[in-house]
Amino acid sequence: MIFQVLFTALTAAAMFYFLIVTRTSALRRLFVLFFFGAGIGFILDPDLTTTIANLVGIGRGADLIFYLSTLFLFFLCFNYHVRFMALQEQLTRIVRELAVRNPVQEEDPSPRR
Repeated sequence: MIFQVLFTALTAAAMFYFLIVTRTSALRRLFVLFFFGAGIGFILDPDLTTTIANLVGIGRGADLIFYLSTLFLFFLCFNYHVRFMALQEQLTRIVRELAVRNPVQEEDPSPRR
């Protein structure tokens, strides 16, 4: 019981941090609200995960949470990969534009007499 109270409070604090402190779009805020709300619900009623797992054909609620967590982590990795590639492409365009604007002039390596 102490774990449930403590973990619910920490999850609620994290949810409010993401909803209030970070300035994100309404869709992301809705996702955060759903994600943390479901987490709080699962913390307060652990048997709910088993019930949902049985409805979708999975034996245990812990397995359902594991599968969903794995999918969520794959989604995060893919999302960060796409963002990284976009930033890399943007940086390449900026560097190319700067190189065209400010070309480096090489000096003649042969000594002058």
